[in-house]
Amino acid sequence: MKKIFWNSVLIINLYLILYFWFTNSNYLITGSDPGDLLIALGRLAGLLTELLIIIQLFLISRFSFIEKEYGFDKLIGIHKKVGMFLGIFIIGHPILLTLGYAKLNNVNIVKQFINFQTNWEDIFGATIAVIIIILVAIISIKKIRNKIPYEVWYFSHLPLYFAIAIAFEHQIQTGDMSRGGAMFYWYLINILAVGILISYRFIKPLYLFLNHQFVVEKIVKENQNIYSIYITGKNMEKYKFQSGQYATLIFMQKNMWFHHPFSFSDANNKKNLRFSIKSSGDFTSKIEKINVGTRVWIDGPLGTFTLEKSTKQKYLFIAGGIGITPILSILKSISNNKDSVLMYSNKTESDIIFKKEIENSGTKVYYFNTNGNNKRIDIGEIKEICPDYIDREIYICGPTQMKNSIVKDLKNHKVSVEQIHSEKFDY
Repeated sequence: MKKIFWNSVLIINLYLILYFWFTNSNYLITGSDPGDLLIALGRLAGLLTELLIIIQLFLISRFSFIEKEYGFDKLIGIHKKVGMFLGIFIIGHPILLTLGYAKLNNVNIVKQFINFQTNWEDIFGATIAVIIIILVAIISIKKIRNKIPYEVWYFSHLPLYFAIAIAFEHQIQTGDMSRGGAMFYWYLINILAVGILISYRFIKPLYLFLNHQFVVEKIVKENQNIYSIYITGKNMEKYKFQSGQYATLIFMQKNMWFHHPFSFSDANNKKNLRFSIKSSGDFTSKIEKINVGTRVWIDGPLGTFTLEKSTKQKYLFIAGGIGITPILSILKSISNNKDSVLMYSNKTESDIIFKKEIENSGTKVYYFNTNGNNKRIDIGEIKEICPDYIDREIYICGPTQMKNSIVKDLKNHKVSVEQIHSEKFDY
């Protein structure tokens, strides 16, 4: 029902935009000059660009009503698809307008573009906004994104808010949303989107920070490259999260002001929070240098990788490397009499973490060392170890390639999508 609701909201807004566009650009749509229709279509492309920007703001807002319904992975997938259409419309908007006015004024497109920048109010700022959005879109291309540190990718998105503000001001000054009911509607949906973004991305974490005053309690080295950070504070019994969720953390220490997502690696004990982090050469390589007592900004809990939507009473957990962290949190929150199986893959035996905690959880554990016995978790191993896998809720967390391969195999062997719960360590 919630998906039907959100789809209806989208359709209604699309209809209103088309209505205001047709009403205010009707003279161009029916105009006799060839440039008129191009100008009208350019205006429409601009309106659809703003609608898609608003959708993107909702998708990244951590708006709980959306995130609980779709889950983080699906929202990221939607975010990427919306970004593709956004790129088409944001490029189409200035191109169509330039072509249209060039025909209308009987000049070439270069002269018309220069005329826009030098003689039209707000156009230069709008052009800067377009350039910013396009540059961020380029940085977000997977092949480029994978080559830059997470914090660089994250901070590269901050200028987008400046670009969005410019684009909004540009549209209410001229065009189809500059007067009457159209302007009121445009203000309403933009203020709503920005308000939700600020509420969930800033005000909510600020409330948690002031109420709990989170600080680093201690740092424990689990193996050669994984550290556990224990965070405590005031009123910890009131901080609630579900096992399997994650939070984004900012450590308020010099050279550590970066925003990173990490899974809770322990169940809720109402005393402290544990996050176990693998040192991978960027920000995470500095974890051991964080001082005890450092204040921590926490945005969360987030995510739907939990038992909330489970309908079966038997479980199969599949973890790869540091992907054990949310799964361990879940294992420690279910009762020992539950029928659960864990398949845990690492490169070597020395990479295994929390072995004692895992085995004390009461689950049946099977270890895979890909460099040792050269075994990887696949559908054949799943069938052999857990022949009734089709009757279980299946939770998978680990590297993207591993997760995608196992999910594909399970679907090909008639495991329903509703049974498969997955979380990927990607951005």
